[in-house]
Amino acid sequence: MDRIEAVVMAGGKGTRLKKEYEKPLTQIKGTPIIDYVLKNLEGAWNIQGITVATSPHTPRTEKHIKKREYDYIRTSGQGYIHDLGEILSYFEEKGDYILFIINADLPLVGPSLIDKIIEYYMGLGVEALAVFVPLKVYKDHGIVPSSSWDGMVPSGVNILRSKNKIQKQEILKIPRLELAININTPRDLIFLKRMLGDDIGREKFNKRRREVLE
Repeated sequence: MDRIEAVVMAGGKGTRLKKEYEKPLTQIKGTPIIDYVLKNLEGAWNIQGITVATSPHTPRTEKHIKKREYDYIRTSGQGYIHDLGEILSYFEEKGDYILFIINADLPLVGPSLIDKIIEYYMGLGVEALAVFVPLKVYKDHGIVPSSSWDGMVPSGVNILRSKNKIQKQEILKIPRLELAININTPRDLIFLKRMLGDDIGREKFNKRRREVLE
């Protein structure tokens, strides 16, 4: 079986958050948001290694990652697609990998969901998988997505082979609130903090999540 490497995309400018610190280091209950993502990846059975992709825009994040002794790649920071191409080329030189790509601002995507996505991908027989969330999930919870396409929103989770070329791709649509909670704006951050901040907030979140899943 090919090695499955998680790649955490942590090189974006994060200008929409309007914070002076880097987005991956945004504190949620005293913990940097990227640490939630890393912990979730560590708990997934199918993940065999973790690499963090930083850029010149996120030097403090890179320092944080080095301190925690994770592997990292410093991309040029010219944009998501360009940086992704650099990552694919890097791993292509190393060998044949399956790359689980996840944004550093998805703190609620837990180990079991990560494993389910990978297991679904392994049964497809295609090179690439893009995970989307139905737009209805966002509307039901009053979340404003940054973009949408044909009633779906890209989640920030993708699986690719370590080849810097166009890959045959399937789409997986998952109606899970965890995949919709990515932190791009101050509104997103407030929503997440309210959701996790107290027992009442958690009860409301769990009730809404059950409604979405049903």
